[in-house]
Amino acid sequence: MSASFQLAIAAANSNAANTYVRYASMLVGRDKMCRLGQYFSRLMVYLITERMKLRGKTPNSIEWLATFSKMQGVLGTTRKLLRAGKFFDFLQLFLRALIRKGDDELVHALGALHKVGMFVFMAADTVGVLGSSLALVKLRDPGKITRIAQRGWLLALVCQAMSAIYRLRGIAMREVDLRRVRLQVEKSADAMGDRECAVEEQLVRKNKAQATRELVAAALDLTIPIKGLGLLGINEGVVALAGTVTSLMGIQDALAKAWAM
Repeated sequence: MSASFQLAIAAANSNAANTYVRYASMLVGRDKMCRLGQYFSRLMVYLITERMKLRGKTPNSIEWLATFSKMQGVLGTTRKLLRAGKFFDFLQLFLRALIRKGDDELVHALGALHKVGMFVFMAADTVGVLGSSLALVKLRDPGKITRIAQRGWLLALVCQAMSAIYRLRGIAMREVDLRRVRLQVEKSADAMGDRECAVEEQLVRKNKAQATRELVAAALDLTIPIKGLGLLGINEGVVALAGTVTSLMGIQDALAKAWAM
């Protein structure tokens, strides 16, 4: 057996290769990759258009503009087809949230409303793809369906941001308490208390990082439905860049899940 063949076998059985296989088998993983391509293409369309306004049209710029415009449309349609019918998942999660009560009523209520928003978004999105892309349903006003989907997504993102802000407030109060406990432990030289305090501090840091990440992702993604609904005149480049960044964040999260499998 040649050295190159042994190297190929080793690479195929490496942790990185196994993680990629697990990632590619995840629907959310493929969706995030398509989303990255979609919003990166949207960003390139914006940049090329702005360049054409300043320097005029050239055959090369027109060709690239057509390529990225087509890529944006194809990947957008692909994502809609991948998530068609996913509204049932959020309906199920919402019904379960009604039965199960969380420790914090406000966080629980915001989580339930988030699922309602995502259900509306996914349901309207599915109807839209059945009518516009597959022509299986005749829609009188496809634009109205799109606006309903955008409003549902807007509701979900607002609830996500509010929940993250509320949890960060609670974490900040917990950090104050922990600092007070830490001072008392250091004064009493309590080894057991020191270990317990260290574990609690690590948990607080983890929860804080998670809530901060959720808030950043929600704040960036909010620009997309706000722009789509015409609520604010946000620059197209800002929206495309925000979508690109949150897509990368989603890929990172999906890779972490695949690595942990």
